[in-house]
Amino acid sequence: TGTLVIFLPDKDIFSTIEFEFDVLASRLRELAFLNKGVTISITDEKNNVSKDFFYEGGIKSFVEYLGRNDNKLHNDIIYFTKDNKETNVEVSMQYNNSYAEKIFTFVNNINTYEGGTHLIGFKTGLTRVINDYIKKKKLSDDKLSGEDLREGLIAVISLKVAEPQFEGQTKTKLGNSDIKGIVESVIVSELGTYFEENPKTAKIVI
Repeated sequence: TGTLVIFLPDKDIFSTIEFEFDVLASRLRELAFLNKGVTISITDEKNNVSKDFFYEGGIKSFVEYLGRNDNKLHNDIIYFTKDNKETNVEVSMQYNNSYAEKIFTFVNNINTYEGGTHLIGFKTGLTRVINDYIKKKKLSDDKLSGEDLREGLIAVISLKVAEPQFEGQTKTKLGNSDIKGIVESVIVSELGTYFEENPKTAKIVI
């Protein structure tokens, strides 16, 4: 039972109508990370290739996958999720000893690779939490910049938004003005609590 959908690209419009297995598999892997506990399968009957994707850890597994070749600063992957009004905010993050910053944002499973208000809220909240912790614990007299605090960071931010407002045709940038404040408050509350409960990890990060 179920629904079968068959489609074929129009060769008069597209320069090529050949599907790339690896490109499709990469997107389906992404969706499996974003929807923990769901199995997603892809089969190329032409070349007899198939893959199954299943991640019980959800975006925690996503962060682990993204940092599989990095030297981690702390073993535990920071994770929290919270509902705020009609918005669900889910965040997973881990630091490594590189200088690269890898932050991936999603809204309703859409990869918002151009960022938007949710990314601004995350960055603002992260900077605030760490600087507040430094001041409270008297670890330094310096106030660290956001760029400094994101060096070596791998993070995945996934939102479920009731009425998302995307900018442009490609839906790659979120424009909801209220989402910035929602995400920032969640980061301040949840990450702040995590640092208080895990001072060893907090000091390693700082």
